[in-house]
Amino acid sequence: MKSRILWCLMFVVCFATLVFITPTRAFVFSNLIAQLLVFLLSANMPAWRNNRLSYVDFAWPAGLTAIGLQTLWFAEARTLPVLLVAGIYLLIGLRMAVWAVHMYRPGVLTRDLPRYEYQRQRWQRAGFRSERFSVQYEIFVQGMANMSFLALPAYLIAADASAALSLWHLIWLIVWIAAYAFESTADWQKRRFARTATDRKSVCDVGLWRYSRHPNYFGQWVQWIALVAMALPSLWALREDVHVLALLVLALSLAWVIRLMYGTLVYYTGAVPAEHYSRLKRPAYASYQATVNRFFPGPRRTVPAEPRPE
Repeated sequence: MKSRILWCLMFVVCFATLVFITPTRAFVFSNLIAQLLVFLLSANMPAWRNNRLSYVDFAWPAGLTAIGLQTLWFAEARTLPVLLVAGIYLLIGLRMAVWAVHMYRPGVLTRDLPRYEYQRQRWQRAGFRSERFSVQYEIFVQGMANMSFLALPAYLIAADASAALSLWHLIWLIVWIAAYAFESTADWQKRRFARTATDRKSVCDVGLWRYSRHPNYFGQWVQWIALVAMALPSLWALREDVHVLALLVLALSLAWVIRLMYGTLVYYTGAVPAEHYSRLKRPAYASYQATVNRFFPGPRRTVPAEPRPE
């Protein structure tokens, strides 16, 4: 329970700071309403009926799409950095939301996705008694992330009327494009392997998956790093209009976006839950874990052969 309270306090501090400073206030209040509508209608209400947490896989990217649209509306000037960042939010959000919308078809979501079944095991270990409350809390947390930390790059760039495309923006745009291509390639390789593999229990060990057990998650994480980096000039531009304490909170919040997404993609709903079930389903997965990095791509390791019995 203490960890849940701490998470909520962190979101509140970030959100309150954004409300406190004038340049971001209107956008923040608008996004508060937008995210509440998206999450209540597409996740909280359906989850209340059938206790499925998986609906958040649509609500979260739909919320990112809403952030992209609002960035265009609330921008002090529709400069190239504004258009680029709005486009990034729209592309990330629409890509995942279009994939997730099929869950609302009758008979599709008969049980939660494995990563959310794993979350139930965590609740049991933590001693949380009300599963229904935990489902609603988890949805609410992801909604709060969209209201605060994950919308922060959009808030800052939209508030920067003087934002002009610079070499800094171009460098990080190239990084983002490369990371997006990296994630997309990894997803394509995984789908192709699933279609062509003769053994359903075989481990995907081709292409980028030879060097990282979760290259798609790594690519997604780097995209958020690039998005944060693109917002740094706009944060610096606010230094004369914003109290130094608020500026410090926003700087720390931008850094926390990177840590937040790393924790999400590795521990929360990403690598750890996925590998729990992969080990149960695929006997060869333990060997794959021993030779391939979990997250950061790198050379494969050589596992010493077991000594032969004399």
